[in-house]
Amino acid sequence: MRSRQVVLALLCLALGGCARACKNDHPYVPGAEPSASGAPDAAAPEPSATAALAVDGGVEPAFAPPPGTTSIVLDGAEVSVPEREIVLVLSGDFDGDGKKDALAVVRPPAGPDGRGGSSAGELVHLRGGAPAAGAIATGPVMSVDPSCVPTARLERIGPRSAFAEIGTACTKGSGARAIWVVRLGPALDVAFDATITDPLSAPKLAIDAEAADRDKDGIDDVVLRVTIEGGAAPFEPGPRLTAKLAFFDRPAGPSRDAEEPEASLRAIAAQATARAGRTKDAPGVPGMVQQMRALYRALCREGGAPRIDKIHGGSAPSCGASKPLEDAGVAEVRAWVTQGDAVRAFAAADQASVAPATRTAARVAEVQKLLAEVAPAMDARSSRALNVLADAPRPQHPEWGPLSFESSAKLLVRHGEKVSRVDLATFEQEDADVPAWPAHVVSPDGKMRWLEAYHACEGVALRATFAPVAEGDVQDVLLPVAPRLGTRCAGGRGEAAMATPVAWGPRGLETIVSGQPLLVRLDTQNASALAAWLDEPPPRGSPRSPGGRAIAIATPQGLLVRAEKTTLRRASDLAPAADLRHCTTTDDGLTVACLKKGRVVVAQF
Repeated sequence: MRSRQVVLALLCLALGGCARACKNDHPYVPGAEPSASGAPDAAAPEPSATAALAVDGGVEPAFAPPPGTTSIVLDGAEVSVPEREIVLVLSGDFDGDGKKDALAVVRPPAGPDGRGGSSAGELVHLRGGAPAAGAIATGPVMSVDPSCVPTARLERIGPRSAFAEIGTACTKGSGARAIWVVRLGPALDVAFDATITDPLSAPKLAIDAEAADRDKDGIDDVVLRVTIEGGAAPFEPGPRLTAKLAFFDRPAGPSRDAEEPEASLRAIAAQATARAGRTKDAPGVPGMVQQMRALYRALCREGGAPRIDKIHGGSAPSCGASKPLEDAGVAEVRAWVTQGDAVRAFAAADQASVAPATRTAARVAEVQKLLAEVAPAMDARSSRALNVLADAPRPQHPEWGPLSFESSAKLLVRHGEKVSRVDLATFEQEDADVPAWPAHVVSPDGKMRWLEAYHACEGVALRATFAPVAEGDVQDVLLPVAPRLGTRCAGGRGEAAMATPVAWGPRGLETIVSGQPLLVRLDTQNASALAAWLDEPPPRGSPRSPGGRAIAIATPQGLLVRAEKTTLRRASDLAPAADLRHCTTTDDGLTVACLKKGRVVVAQF
């Protein structure tokens, strides 16, 4: 807020220039203006806390003493914190004894690299004449990652409450923070506390606290305003979204108000719904929905990887099934339909009504109607299962499938080192004079092999793992695909994601991961969304046709075939679609073949 920036600027001016203050030859006097000699003038008035609270809408920011400060003056008495640097100071008569005291964030002195000791800092209570600082809370342990630096915030958020945040910020690893709301009174104590994790590449998560007696019991309650924004590669920066977590202060600890964050999420979903059907606004809706899911994941246990956790020694909040999540998911489907992107519309439909989103009959029907707009159904003229042996698929591992059409529309089927040719006009079979193509997905230069796509359980992005065929290092590439919401992810290696290779040429690996068409480039270690397939010739076992003019993609809603136009193919032998693997098609898109529970099925349209 601009008013807060003005207050901070005035406070910085009150401390004087760094040329004098950084010498730190004298104890720091909160709010006092340094004299010409560099010593604070003890007679200088301290800024009024009441005035600051009024100017900044209920928030009084802490002072930042000059670097290296280890003692301050309170009511004319020097208070020191041995072997600690005082980073932030909030002064006033907090304990009601008529004497000035202070809340302060302290930490081990910073070294040449800007880092302190093993602790990111402590929150302490300082009193004039007291023999030692009274510890209130301790921040997280400093990460050994050299890219991590300590961070801190301290502010008064009401006449009876203060807010503190201590942690680490990292550019190459995961950061961690702790937050507290402190009751101000005869006995300063913690009313609310929680921890926050900041995974690498995750969107920025900012916490602001409000204190107000919402239930009129004479005790301040806590409302957290949680704001998510931005994000790092491989995603485009997401929009700024805010949701609330509200807690009543009870003798047994914080009790969550069940109205939030659902009410906040409902407002976000309404925005997405309003924009999804408008041509100029639809492109921004998928990013908004993705950011909303990231916000839900950060707030709620059901999201699978909550970033706000250990609330008052417990766990992350349980938010239950969310109707706004379903509404936002349907808005994402509509946005892709508005843009004419059938593949991504079907991928969005796959998670629109999946827990923790609710699943209502009206919304499910709406999604089916939208999908019919972008991919009308086409019924098969005939379909059948073939009596031919084929290699069994490895579930959720990227590999070239055992089915491939020739330009003559005859079907090749791989089984071990043998390849059979099936004439779909007569269904006669013969041994083909074609070498068996590999199942392994290997780079054009033969040096790297794609092993898997997976969710590492940190809740940020799926990853693709590549291993050297001979010598070299394993490479992990972040994919611009957010993991599904849910509580299933566990284990040291995470969970595999469905991955289908399409082609691998000099410009990179074309693939579909969790329904999203992607281009992965190992030379630059990045991946991006693919708007259209490249003109690379598809290898045998690809879902693309031999001439590259059509592609068959199995989705939970059915078999999607994109040729001159995109249609949803229906046949008794292709149902249920969840059982289909390694589908492919002819150049005209009128014949498809898939594996279904180990058997080869074909359908002609």
